[in-house]
Amino acid sequence: MAKNMRLTIGEFSRFCCVTVKTLRHYEKLGLLVPNEVDEWTRYRYYDVSQMQQLNGILRLKSLGFSLEEIRGLFEEGTHNPSVPQMHAKMQAVEEEIMRLREKHRVLRKMVDNIEYISMMEHISIQRLPEIIVASHRRVLKHREDFVPLFNQVINPEIQRLGCRRTLPIYGFTMEHEQEYKSQDIDTEYCLQVEQMYEDSELIKFKRLHEVATAVCLKHLGPYDTIHESFAEVMRYIADQGLKVAGLCRMQFEEGLHNQRDPKKFITIIQVPVIKDAKDVNRLPSETYYQ
Repeated sequence: MAKNMRLTIGEFSRFCCVTVKTLRHYEKLGLLVPNEVDEWTRYRYYDVSQMQQLNGILRLKSLGFSLEEIRGLFEEGTHNPSVPQMHAKMQAVEEEIMRLREKHRVLRKMVDNIEYISMMEHISIQRLPEIIVASHRRVLKHREDFVPLFNQVINPEIQRLGCRRTLPIYGFTMEHEQEYKSQDIDTEYCLQVEQMYEDSELIKFKRLHEVATAVCLKHLGPYDTIHESFAEVMRYIADQGLKVAGLCRMQFEEGLHNQRDPKKFITIIQVPVIKDAKDVNRLPSETYYQ
């Protein structure tokens, strides 16, 4: 392009990716005045060389300089701020960062409070009554091994023994471990039944004592996100000043045994608790937070 090429305000707008409204505003402020205005038609024309001037305005604006500050620089005959001006702008940016961080902290606290209230709506404290269970305990190489074990060994044996299950059906697993293990997990499966039967090689019958107080939460979704629900439960237990007082139960309402879509898995976490490890006083046997 030749330097003396005239561009209409629309062409200048299109080539510079700036709206006509913005160009008119810059003209009003005296920042970027058309190189020529037709006295009869009042059409505005820009010179190609003014593109560089516009780019300078946009660059300074992106660095936080106001249009008034930019106009002041132009009036001084320079398109670049001085070192002291840049230091002052850096200081202003740092202060703005601090203000934004404080806003972020307040917003994060608000979100946490809302999420905590939401969590309280689906966490409940319940009494787990004394029950009779058919139990099978063994060390699993991997947690995923439980489903084939249940389908191929435990369930067929329970049916062979003619056990009458309670309704609704209540079955759960418990891990007899002091810490998390990714393999070789000592796991016990318990299924509530109506009465004691004679033990077999695979199934043992026993009575589980009442759990006066258990923190319960329904986990919706795949097993690989269940740690998030455990974190909610433990946070609640800590906030309420409770103590874990027994093995955690995981009740599989919907899972690999009867559901193909992991998003529809339903696992109920039940954690026995007491108010204090040295305090025999229990919480109310059944309290709901809704």
